[in-house]
Amino acid sequence: MVKALVTGATGFIGRRLLPWLKWPVVLTRDPERARTALTNVELHRWEPEAAPPPAEAFRGVDTVFHLAGESVAAGRWSAARKQRIRDSRVLGTRHLVAALASLK
Repeated sequence: MVKALVTGATGFIGRRLLPWLKWPVVLTRDPERARTALTNVELHRWEPEAAPPPAEAFRGVDTVFHLAGESVAAGRWSAARKQRIRDSRVLGTRHLVAALASLK
């Protein structure tokens, strides 16, 4: 059975992906909120822009879907908003890759 780690699971695409996965592991900023929105998932707290995700979230994981990032549809794209959109993706990806690189 494939165990898949998903970031951005509570977002537009993530919510549609989860039903297709047999054994999803979700990295989320707010596990309590995610627990009410998602069912049958393993949850781990992660602040994508702050640090790599916890190593225990990757235990047994076969694949990763990285969908986390500031919503691109939630308002006008001011200079500050564009920077938040970019930072949320670039920093989150860097931290995710750092965690993956540190795994055995």
